[in-house]
Amino acid sequence: MLYLIVVRVRFVVQMIVLNLSFLLHRAHKVEFRQWVVGPYEIAGMVHNLAQAVPSARSVILVRHPFFSFDYGWSPSTRSYPAAAILRSWLLGPWKLGELARTSVGFVYVSAEGFLNAAHDQRDYEFRFLKKHGLRIATYFTGNDIRSPRLMKELELETGRPNLGTYLGEVNKVFTSGGYEDAKRAIATAANRYADIVFNADLDQRSYLNSPSHPFLYFHPDSEVTDDFTKFENSAKRVIVHAPSAPILKGTQLVRAAIDKLREEGYDFEYIELTGVSHDVVAQTLSRAHIALNEFYSYVPGVFGVEAMAAGCALLTSADEHLDPQIPAGSNEAWLVTEHFQVTERLRELLDDPSRTRTLAVAGRDWVLRHAVASVSGKAVEAILRQSLEQSR
Repeated sequence: MLYLIVVRVRFVVQMIVLNLSFLLHRAHKVEFRQWVVGPYEIAGMVHNLAQAVPSARSVILVRHPFFSFDYGWSPSTRSYPAAAILRSWLLGPWKLGELARTSVGFVYVSAEGFLNAAHDQRDYEFRFLKKHGLRIATYFTGNDIRSPRLMKELELETGRPNLGTYLGEVNKVFTSGGYEDAKRAIATAANRYADIVFNADLDQRSYLNSPSHPFLYFHPDSEVTDDFTKFENSAKRVIVHAPSAPILKGTQLVRAAIDKLREEGYDFEYIELTGVSHDVVAQTLSRAHIALNEFYSYVPGVFGVEAMAAGCALLTSADEHLDPQIPAGSNEAWLVTEHFQVTERLRELLDDPSRTRTLAVAGRDWVLRHAVASVSGKAVEAILRQSLEQSR
């Protein structure tokens, strides 16, 4: 009961701060009003998307421990007594009120908003923005919108395990009615107010019922390799796996495959990365030959794109024949690997170094066609521009 009272009080305080900020910032005059991308970093998406779209700027409320990007706006790193409480209660609504005066719209990456008192805050936040004539785009990235219940239904329909299969094993909260209600509330707010929705509809099955644009990647063009000499200069193959959530990514399958192949006499270096900075992941991929991504997913994921951009042959369960949002021809860019095929597929590449290099080049080329910032940025810019034109 006390928790619910605190949540309600916090929400009321944030509503007051938001409206007060909006009134006090009414004198703001800007020559070029931009889209705001934020407010919390997810896998580099906020930074990379804002960098790729000329009409956007990034705004984050909390610094991510694994990324050191520069943002259009981020809070001061200086600390003072009660700073955490003040920021969590006041910073988001105050900044939202200011940005609502200086922006044309908001691109929300993931499900978190500037108000964070309760899971139903997004409805009020979106309603406030729509009331004042701003456009709203939602860019969903995974469990922010994914419904465990609907993913289990997908498993029954296809006979294929997916990311929802083991969510309850990771944490029982994922199978609770409250968690499902939260996912439904987030989708309902998007259905009701969002002008644009980006989502991986199959991999992130949800309660969304409005038309969506495919999830796009924004890998920096300058970080795509054109150097494949590591395939000639190294006798021992380097294999990398970097799971953000080991059970969900299939790390148990990867470790079993590694142990089996070592028992068979294969000589390679295996590197497993967890809880490290983005820079460490990038440095490791630059010398790796094979990347093991995730094996319950329908899409290649951010790590998979980073691996292909770095010139690694990628093993992943993503399959263009299962997910219509994946571009045609994508199965030539990586080695499609079901959850029960990890050992077999990895053995194939270790037995055929030339095929590994060919696959790595094909993956790099796929990134250049479909996943770099210059390509995806133009696509998103056009979608945002069209939305603004429709609002006039």
